[in-house]
Amino acid sequence: MLVDALIVLIYITLIIFIITLIVLCIKLIGTLGRIDYLVENITRKAESLDSVFELIENTTSKFGMLGNNITNFIAGVFGKIFTRKRKNKKVKENMYE
Repeated sequence: MLVDALIVLIYITLIIFIITLIVLCIKLIGTLGRIDYLVENITRKAESLDSVFELIENTTSKFGMLGNNITNFIAGVFGKIFTRKRKNKKVKENMYE
């Protein structure tokens, strides 16, 4: 008699457990649908910002090239000035020898 009562209790518990799992799975499917919608929405917004980031990247690379050109020009001018002074010193030293 006690064994029969325990078996019935186990069956009732299993039925409640299965019903709970089914309800949780249904809620999980609904939640996954909403998550999928959010991910698609975020992806679309991120793709729309790609062009803005590409524009910023191109602009910064152009400024970088401009800065390099200016730096190279200034370095060339200073290089020419100092090499002229060295050449002039060598020419003057050769004149006195």
